[in-house]
Amino acid sequence: MILIGAQICTSDKPVLVIPETQYKRNKVVAIIREIWPDEHEENALFVANRESNFKPNVVGGTNDCCIGLFQIYYSVHRSWLANVGVTKPAQLLDPRVNAQAALALFKRNGNSWKPWWTKSWRP
Repeated sequence: MILIGAQICTSDKPVLVIPETQYKRNKVVAIIREIWPDEHEENALFVANRESNFKPNVVGGTNDCCIGLFQIYYSVHRSWLANVGVTKPAQLLDPRVNAQAALALFKRNGNSWKPWWTKSWRP
């Protein structure tokens, strides 16, 4: 029950509904191999495995900021993601869309893996 004068807190953060569709690891690997250029495939596979264990429905990071296979930080990249057709964070739960967005991010960074660098991994 909501009473007159009660304060209600809401969020403008979109609610992500995790799809029930399950992708087998070999299907996810095939999608990445199809989308990424041959010379970058192995690093792309390494990153997707490290970031999501090849599970497209993973949402992680601080406040669930990062979405999908490559853990794309939607709110940071939303302005340019719209240019590649990603207008809602839930779209990044599709492995094909996520792999394409990751490739676009890679290219935006001058063919650099910098968005995924860690202390121990910088190819």
